[in-house]
Amino acid sequence: MDVLRPKIMIIDGRHYRLNTADCCPINYNEMQTDNTENLASYIERDDSDEEYDDLNIYMDGGHCVLKLEIPNVFYGLIIGRNRETLKNLEYQTQARIKIPGPRENNIITIKGDQRSQVIAAKSKIDAIIKRGRLKQTMTHFVSLPMVNEMVIHNYLLFKNKVLEECGQCRGISELLFQDQLRLHLTITCFVLCDAAEIKKAIKLMEQCEDTIIKPMNLKPLDVLISELDYMNDDPSEVNVLYAKVKSNDIQIMADKIQTFFKKCDLTLQPRSDHVKLHITLMNSGFSEYISSINGDFVNQPQLTFDARKILDNFHDFTFGTVRLTDIHLSQRFTTDSNGYYKSSFVIKI
Repeated sequence: MDVLRPKIMIIDGRHYRLNTADCCPINYNEMQTDNTENLASYIERDDSDEEYDDLNIYMDGGHCVLKLEIPNVFYGLIIGRNRETLKNLEYQTQARIKIPGPRENNIITIKGDQRSQVIAAKSKIDAIIKRGRLKQTMTHFVSLPMVNEMVIHNYLLFKNKVLEECGQCRGISELLFQDQLRLHLTITCFVLCDAAEIKKAIKLMEQCEDTIIKPMNLKPLDVLISELDYMNDDPSEVNVLYAKVKSNDIQIMADKIQTFFKKCDLTLQPRSDHVKLHITLMNSGFSEYISSINGDFVNQPQLTFDARKILDNFHDFTFGTVRLTDIHLSQRFTTDSNGYYKSSFVIKI
C-alpha cells in the first residue's frame, strides 16, 4: 500500500486512515479514494474527549451546536489576520465557527455535522485563549490581608528608617513602598476579562471554601511577620524586597488553594507546587515608581534598586503578628473603604 495515499476506513460515520495493510482485519465497509490529499484533517475521538462529555452540545437542524461565552478581548486571536486563523480552524475541524459582532453578546457558536468536530473546534479555541490569557495583565488575586494596627505602625517605622538611612542608595524612593493598608500575602493570580469570568471565579472560590477550607477545620491563625529577603540573587539588583511569613498551617492551606486553582484556565500558572509565603514591602514594578523614572512605564525593562544596606541594617526587623480570619478574591488596582483592595468574594476561616 502507498503510505502517502492510505486507505480510508469509515467506522460509525468517522474517517480513519489505515497506516499499514495488516493493522487490523477489514470487517467494515471500506472506501478508498484517489483524492485523499484534499481531505481535511480527520477527527478521531479518544479517551481525552471524556473531559468534554458534559458540554451542552445540542442538535439543531441535523447539526451539532455548541455556544461558548468568551470575552471579546480574545476574538482577534481567534479570527487572525485576514481571518486566516478562523479559516484554518474551520478547515482543520470541519466545523463552522460564528464570531459575534461588536454589538452582539459574547457568544461564539460552533456548528458541525458530528459531535467530534465541535469538540475539536472548542479544543483549538481553548488553546488559543489559554495562550492569549498569558499576555493579559493580572486582574484579580487570592490574598490574605496582613494588616492590623501594630503591623501598620511598625511598617511605617521601617519605611521611614529605610528612607532616612538608605535613601542615598541607588534606586531607593518612597514610591517603591507598598501602601501600608494593602500589605498582603498572595496565593494565586487570575486574569478575568469580563463579568462572566468574574462570576466563574466566584463560583470556584465557593467550591474552594467547601472542598478545601472547611474540611481543614482551621482556627483563626496568628502569624508572625519578621525578617527581610529579596527575590533575585543579587542584593544590589533587587526588584522585590519582602518580609517573611513562617507558618506550617498557612503553607499547607496556601499550597492546597493553589493546587485547587491550578486546573483552572482563568489563573496564571504557578512556577512551583509550593506557594512562596511573602509580603511585598518594596517593589520596583510599582507603576508609580517606574513612571517617575522613565516617564512612560509601558514596555520599559524591569528596574532594580540596591538593597544591600537595607538588608544589613534591617535584616531581622519584626513587623508584628497578624490574626488571619479571611481569604479574599481581591481586585487589582482598586481600593475599598478600609484602604485594602476591593473584594469580589471573601472566605471566612
